[in-house]
Amino acid sequence: MKLMKFLLLFLLILPTSFSVGQTVVAQEAPPAAAQMVAQASAAEARGDWSAAEAAYLKAIELVPAWAEALVNLAVVYNRQGKTDKAIDVLKRAAQIKPYLLEAHLNLGVTYFKAARYADARTSLTSAVSLEPTNLQARELLALSLIALQSFQEAVEQLEVLYAQQHRDPPILLALGQSYLRLKTYDKAVKRLEELVTLSPASAQAHLLLGEALDNASESERATEEFRLAIKIDPHLPEAHYALGYALLKKGELDEAAQHFNEELGINPDMTLALYHLGKINLSRGRTAEAVLTLEKVVEATPDFRPALEALGQALLKEGDSSRAVEVLERAVKLGDAWPDGHALLGRAYIAAGRRADARREFATAQSLSNEERKRLEEKVTGTKPRRRP
Repeated sequence: MKLMKFLLLFLLILPTSFSVGQTVVAQEAPPAAAQMVAQASAAEARGDWSAAEAAYLKAIELVPAWAEALVNLAVVYNRQGKTDKAIDVLKRAAQIKPYLLEAHLNLGVTYFKAARYADARTSLTSAVSLEPTNLQARELLALSLIALQSFQEAVEQLEVLYAQQHRDPPILLALGQSYLRLKTYDKAVKRLEELVTLSPASAQAHLLLGEALDNASESERATEEFRLAIKIDPHLPEAHYALGYALLKKGELDEAAQHFNEELGINPDMTLALYHLGKINLSRGRTAEAVLTLEKVVEATPDFRPALEALGQALLKEGDSSRAVEVLERAVKLGDAWPDGHALLGRAYIAAGRRADARREFATAQSLSNEERKRLEEKVTGTKPRRRP
C-alpha cells in the first residue's frame, strides 16, 4: 500500500486541531490583556476566526511573552489555513516557555499537516518527553517516523502505546504495516490478526494480513485472507493483484490471470499485473499477445529489467532477433549483474548471426553464475571456499 494512503487512514482519527486551554489565569495578566483574551475566546466559540485573531494579537501586543496566548493564536491561524504564521508563533511560544506541552504538540501537528515530517518529528519528540502518556503526541510521532521511513523507531513508539493498552485498530494497523516494511513477518502477522479480530469487516485489514502471511510462507492462509478482502470489497486496490500473485506461485494460471485483469480494471496503472499477464502468455506460447502486453509494461517502466528480459524472450520466440537484441542490450546495461539476462542476450546474438558477441555474453553469464554459487556456498557453510594452490 502506498505510504500516503496509509497515513490518510490515521488522519481520519485525528482532530482537525488541538484546542489549547488558558493555562495563565486572567489575574496574572494586565486587565486589558485579559479582556482581549476573553474576547478572543468568545469569538472562537462562535467561529469568528478573524475577530479571534485580532483580539489575540492585541493581547500579545500588551504581553509579548504570553506563551499560552501565542499558542491559542496559532490554533486560530491554523483554522484559517495560515500555516506559516501558526508555525512562527508556536516557535516563539516554545522558546519563551520550553516546557509548555501545548506549544510543542501544536507545532508538531502543524508540521505534520504541512508534510514537514522531519520538523514534526523534532517537535513531537519534545512533546512526548514532556508528557510520555500523551496519546496524540506519540501517535503523530510514530506517523512522522513512518513518513520518514524510520520504521524501527516508529515501532518502538507504537509498542509503547500497545503496552499501555492502546490496542485499537489504528495502532494495530500502524504496527502491522511497519513490521511488514521491516520484514519482521511473524510480528506483523500477530498484530494484524488482532486487527482482523477487532475489525472483521475491514477489507484492508484482511489484505494486509494476507500480505504478512504470504511473506511468512503461509500461502494457504494468505490466499484465504485475500479472498476475504475481495469478498468484502471487490474494488479494493491491490487485492486482486495480491490474490493473483499468490495463485501464480501455486501454478493456478487461469485464475491468476483473471485476477490480474480484475486489478487492471480497478487500477490501470498496476504495471506488475500487466507484467505477470505477459509472463503467463509467454509461458503458454501466446508470444504475440505476450509481446503486446510486455511492450506496454516497458513503455510505462523503461528500467524494469524483468519486463525487458521477458519481452526479449518473447521477441526471440516470434523470430524478431534484431528487436530482441535491442531490448536485451537495454536490460543488461541496467547493471544488475543478472546471469539470465546475459544468457538471453547471447541467444539473441546467435539468432542475429553475431557469434563472437554471443560467446562474450555466455562467458559473462557463466562467470556471474559461478560468483552466485560461491556466495551461496559461503552463506551455507559460513566460510569462504579455499583456493587451490
